[in-house]
Amino acid sequence: MDLGSRIKEEREKLNLSQDELAQRMDISRQAISKWETGKSYPDIETILKLSEVFHLSLDELVKGDKSFQENLIKKGRTSVSGLTILGYVLIALGVIIGIWGRSQYPIDLMDSSFISYIIGGLSLLTVGFAIIHNTPSWLLLSAVYVTGAVMIVYLIGLQMSTYALLSGIIVTLGFGWWVTTLILRR
Repeated sequence: MDLGSRIKEEREKLNLSQDELAQRMDISRQAISKWETGKSYPDIETILKLSEVFHLSLDELVKGDKSFQENLIKKGRTSVSGLTILGYVLIALGVIIGIWGRSQYPIDLMDSSFISYIIGGLSLLTVGFAIIHNTPSWLLLSAVYVTGAVMIVYLIGLQMSTYALLSGIIVTLGFGWWVTTLILRR
C-alpha cells in the first residue's frame, strides 16, 4: 500500500477529517490532501508525528511504498541546503565579529564600543542558529537569552533616563518571550 492511501486509511479509522488531522499536525489541510493523492510526501519529522497520531510504528506506516522509500533515500543523500549554509556563514561571522571587537577594545561590559561588537556578533550567531533546520531548541534558546542579557547590560551601560532604560528592557524581555514561544512550538 502506498503512503498516501495508508494516511487516508488511518485518518478515516480515527474518524478525522483532513482539517482535523491538519490541526493536530499543525499543518495545512492542502498538505494532507497532497499526501493522500500522492502529489507529494511528508518530510521525516512529519512522518514521525503521523506515526504518533496514528499509534503506528514508522515501519507500519511507510513499509510498502517503494517510491516514498526511494524519495527518502534520495533526500538523505542530497547536499546541505542553501539556507543551512547561510546559517553556518552567519554563525562564523558572529564569532569573527565578537573576536574582532575583543581585539579592538578591552573587555569591558560598560564600554558601549566593545559591547556593540558583542551584541552584533551574538545577534548574527542567534539568527544563524535559527535558520539551521535541526538546531536543538536548548541551543537556540540559550543564544536568544545570552543575546538578550547582553542587550540589557548594554542598555544599562548607556546610562539613559530611567524611563528609556525600562522601556528598552521591557521591549527586550518581550521580544525574548515571543521568540521563546515560537521556538517551543516548532
